[in-house]
Amino acid sequence: MECRWNHIDGEANNTLFYRYTSNPMMECRKYIQENGYNVGCYFSKDKIVEFENFHIYINGSSDAAVLINTFQLQNQVKLYPPTNMTLNMTENNELLLSWETPAKLLKCRMYEIRHRNNKNKDWQVQVITAQTKFVLSSVDPKKFYTFQVRSKINQYCANTKLWSEWSSAIQWGKDPIQSGKIHENYYLFAFLLALGLLIIVLSLLKFKRIYRSSHCQWKFLKGSNEKQ
Repeated sequence: MECRWNHIDGEANNTLFYRYTSNPMMECRKYIQENGYNVGCYFSKDKIVEFENFHIYINGSSDAAVLINTFQLQNQVKLYPPTNMTLNMTENNELLLSWETPAKLLKCRMYEIRHRNNKNKDWQVQVITAQTKFVLSSVDPKKFYTFQVRSKINQYCANTKLWSEWSSAIQWGKDPIQSGKIHENYYLFAFLLALGLLIIVLSLLKFKRIYRSSHCQWKFLKGSNEKQ
């Protein structure tokens, strides 16, 4: 866990003290620093206690420290985004989106799925709880679909509004932009190939005319010499 704050140039270096309701006050053991100033504190896993008030104090000694805030740490959890997403088309013309998430806190997670297609740029949003799959019905094979997923702790395990970052996008269908580029590249390649062949043919014709002209001139000169 990280607890961060802003440091203003010219101000004294801040120190952080903390305590749980059932424990005495302690100073941060591992500060996060930038340019020689404390801008945060890192708490290892063994220092984190959930479902108990966590009090944060800033500045000076433990006697002079000022209470900044009180938290329930389970409400401050920001999850990592889902990973290993896959898309599969079912026999019922549906797209099945699935992803992976750590087994820990699986029942405490909820997910927000957003999707759109190249014909409708507005995101369509769905929220589900304790599942790692989503089904989109009535898929149009002529459209290009994009999906993303994010997650957070659900209301049964904590009271938080902290969503994870969005996952990497996963897509299905033929990308019309890429298809257009492929066609453009194909036409360009065909044009350059035809132009190259035309240049070769013209070069051969020119060479043939030069050859015939020089050959006739040689025969004419040869006949003249024989008469002399």
